[in-house]
Amino acid sequence: MQLPSSLQKAFNTTLNELGADMALIALKEDGFGPFVSHAHRGFVPREIQAVVRALSHPEVGFDGAAGNGGSRQRTVRIRMTAPSHRSLLTIPLQVSKRVCGALVIGRKDIVTFSDKDRRNLAEAAEELEAALVKAGVPALGAVPAAAPSAETGAGGLEPLMAQLRSLIPYDRALLTRHEPRSKTLTTLLAHTPGHCEWRQGQTLTLEGSAAGWVIRHKKPRVDRDLASTQGRFLDYKELYKDKFKTAIVLPLKKGQDLIGTILLGSKTPDVYNADMARAAAPQLEQLTALLLTVGPGSAAAPLLERNDAASSVELAGPAAGPMLAHDPQEAHELMLRQERQQAIREVTAFLEQEIQRPLTKTRLEMEETVRRDTAAEHPTSAEVLQRVEKAYLELTRIEAILNEVLDFAKPLDLHPRVVRIPEVLESALAVITEDLGKNAITVTRDFSPSLPAVKVDEGKLQQVFLSILKNALEAMTTHGHIHLQAVPHKGARGRHEVAITIQNDGAPIPTEHIGKIFEPGFTTKAAGTGLGLASVKKIIEEHRGQISIASGPDQGTAVIIRLPAYAAARPRGRGPRRHHRS
Repeated sequence: MQLPSSLQKAFNTTLNELGADMALIALKEDGFGPFVSHAHRGFVPREIQAVVRALSHPEVGFDGAAGNGGSRQRTVRIRMTAPSHRSLLTIPLQVSKRVCGALVIGRKDIVTFSDKDRRNLAEAAEELEAALVKAGVPALGAVPAAAPSAETGAGGLEPLMAQLRSLIPYDRALLTRHEPRSKTLTTLLAHTPGHCEWRQGQTLTLEGSAAGWVIRHKKPRVDRDLASTQGRFLDYKELYKDKFKTAIVLPLKKGQDLIGTILLGSKTPDVYNADMARAAAPQLEQLTALLLTVGPGSAAAPLLERNDAASSVELAGPAAGPMLAHDPQEAHELMLRQERQQAIREVTAFLEQEIQRPLTKTRLEMEETVRRDTAAEHPTSAEVLQRVEKAYLELTRIEAILNEVLDFAKPLDLHPRVVRIPEVLESALAVITEDLGKNAITVTRDFSPSLPAVKVDEGKLQQVFLSILKNALEAMTTHGHIHLQAVPHKGARGRHEVAITIQNDGAPIPTEHIGKIFEPGFTTKAAGTGLGLASVKKIIEEHRGQISIASGPDQGTAVIIRLPAYAAARPRGRGPRRHHRS
């Protein structure tokens, strides 16, 4: 939104007169959310991003109504610990008794603010509010129409959701709108049969939500076991807490543009598949049209039941990203998780720039030095050369560990194409052929002749199979046996799948370790990172698949993977499945 020059001048004048080390004015672009910085002084870009995200935090309460009567919300003190230590004092900007922005002042150390600081901030906020009213900026602080009666309150929305529910059964729905400029999603409403709950201003990141996954990948997402994803996606948190079993998230599109998403959750397991969007296409189109109009003061506002929370609280802890929680303890836990995710991203960027690249360069230089010395007329002594080679091998090992950490931390960049599972398995086996021969390991294959193809990232899937096979080799003694099986499988709601089993006859996994085997950082190896199987699970889930492990005495360990079939293959012939032994 382009502000009038008179208003921008008023903003700059206010910031200069405040006399604080740092100051910032943020507004809601459409009177709804999220906050966007329009004037600032003393903050670096990353700090600005942290501040505007923190303003939408539920505990701050700046996204709700301004309060009863003409009373002003009190100031809120926020502590920022990343990217730098800052003390922030924030006050909402109100127009027509509604919050439309915020004024923030900051200091470079964790300090307290005096009563004089608070008075000056309140006076500056009043001047800014007067400037906003005088400038007549549209959509700021608009007041929604009065709440409708129970008979007509959801007149336009309830029949539409009833039609959708008849096609895709659900116990709760969550509608979100995509905000391309801030690369976030704004939650609009939660719907249960017969009840709409307006959720004004709650925001989700594209990386930390299932809805964001759908926006990034531009396709539906189905999760049949919320217990396995509740720690990863914030919009699944409340569903998991309320004992929901499964969820589907569908994109809402206008042409090629992604407008938002609708998340449908059910307490009944295995009720969703990705094809459901086709059956409900007309209803999804109507929801998209609704999504383009909803917001405070919009024509669609009377359709929704208001449920604003306007209380201000002291926010203890760092300024974190937006959350989807109302309970203070739950919000605090989500805030800490968001901080950890942000810290991982920052550490990953640092490791990649400052450690990985110099390490790779040093290793290549050592490799070149050894090569030149070997070809030289007067080579270095054998002892010195041996020490150099040992250092080179250590660098290679460290580099491999670092690459594994970086690969796990980064979002997956998939390049899917149609492949056949037996070919990918054989490619993975070819890499460890020498190890199989050294340990006299036999491999049998059971590949169905009517096996469907799959559409996957072949390199990533080969990485999955290779990791599982290497783990199998480590658990086996000489003259062991690995059995590979790939057969068609009917999944939930009749979904065609390919079931892959990799079974070995090695030592079983202890019972107490089975539940932790896919957790990042869990390992029983002295020098392991604990990211191998966690990465395997991540890759399989990104392909909308499932992975599980069965292990026990006298049966070894079996890893079972199920992937959606690209197309049901026609049988190539009849007869028993072929068993090969090598």
